Amino acid sequence: MNPLTVALPDGRQVAYLDGGDPTGYPVLGLHGTPGCRLNRLPDDTVYARTGVRYITTDRAGYGQSSRHHGRAVAGEAADVRAVADALGLDRFSVVGGSGGGPHALACAALLAGRVERVATGPRSRDRDHLRLAADR
Repeated sequence: MNPLTVALPDGRQVAYLDGGDPTGYPVLGLHGTPGCRLNRLPDDTVYARTGVRYITTDRAGYGQSSRHHGRAVAGEAADVRAVADALGLDRFSVVGGSGGGPHALACAALLAGRVERVATGPRSRDRDHLRLAADR
């Protein structure tokens, strides 16, 4: 899968994958650590059936996105904004699993006029362990 990219003003690029329902509600998924834009369900019809346009990015220094020396978690908001701008998204939601959680929260705080909802949580393997523990 060849990534789509957005050129940033500082010369870096952000790679992303745009799938699901092209006219659906936009949700930007931020991967855990380590991870990349491919950390998503491989069958985009799952997103399309629920009316979701699911866009995942490679965080700076991961996958096909350029490194950003000295970056902070809050810097992810500018990269997400650049992808949203390139796709013409005025309002959207952000989800972040595991190490993507702090980045999703930074987007919610710094892009408050555009991020309608944010969700964070443990990675799926952790959810499986939590479910097993709850069954005991």
